[in-house]
Amino acid sequence: MTVGYLMTWLMVFLRGVGIVLLLPQMAGHTAPIIARLGLAMCIATILVGILPPSAVPADYWQLIFSTAGEVALGLALGFVSQMTFAAVEFAGRIISSEIGLSAAPGFSPSDLASAPLSSFMSVFAIVLFFLFDGHLAVLSAFARSFVLAPPGHPFFNSGASELVLGETSHVIELGLRISAPFVALNFLINLSFAVLGRAVPRMNVFIMSASIRALAGMALLGGAGALIARYLYIEFYQLPLRMLELLPAR
Repeated sequence: MTVGYLMTWLMVFLRGVGIVLLLPQMAGHTAPIIARLGLAMCIATILVGILPPSAVPADYWQLIFSTAGEVALGLALGFVSQMTFAAVEFAGRIISSEIGLSAAPGFSPSDLASAPLSSFMSVFAIVLFFLFDGHLAVLSAFARSFVLAPPGHPFFNSGASELVLGETSHVIELGLRISAPFVALNFLINLSFAVLGRAVPRMNVFIMSASIRALAGMALLGGAGALIARYLYIEFYQLPLRMLELLPAR
C-alpha cells in the first residue's frame, strides 16, 4: 500500500465526512457519530480504487490546506443536499400554523411533540428520497466531484458563494410552494366566517372556524401527497447538478 493510495483515501474520507455529517434526521434523531464516520470510511474505501493516487503534499501547510479544503467542500456538498429537507420542514411548520395544529408556546421547536406535522412531512420526504433513488444520485454526484476537483485539490467554482445563497433562498421558495394550498384554504375559511359572522352576530365564529380549519386542512393534506411528491421528485432529480455546480467546470 503506497503513500499515494493512503493520501487519496484520506482526502476522499475527509470530503465524505463533510457530507455524512449533514445527513437528514430520522424520527427526530441524527445517526450516531460512529455510524456516520463508518459510512464515510466505507465510501472512501470503495471509491479510492477507481481514483488515481494523489500527490503527497510538499509541506505541512499544503497538507493543512488540502485537508481543510476537503472538509469544507464536503460540508458545502452536504449543505446543498440538505436544503430540500429543510424546505419540507419549513413547509410543515407553515402548514401547522395555517390549519391550527401548531404547538402551544413553551414547547421546544426541535421536539417531535411540538411539531408533529413537520416531523411527519420530514419522514415522508426521507422515504421519497430513497424511493426516488436520491441516495444513488448523491453518491454519483459525490464520485463525479473527484473528476472536477481531484483528491487533494478542493477548489470551488468562482460563483459558489452565490450558489449557496441561492439554495438558501430556494428553501423559502419551495416551502411556500408546498404550503400554498393550505395558505389559500386558511384565507378562504377566514373570509367565509368573517362574512358569516357579520350576517349572524350571535354565532361563535372563532370556535367553529378553528374546527372547520383543522378538518379541512387534514382533508387537504390527505390529498396533497401527490403534489408534494411531484415537487420532491423534481428537487431530487436536480440535486446532483446543483451539487456539482459548486465545483470548477472542466
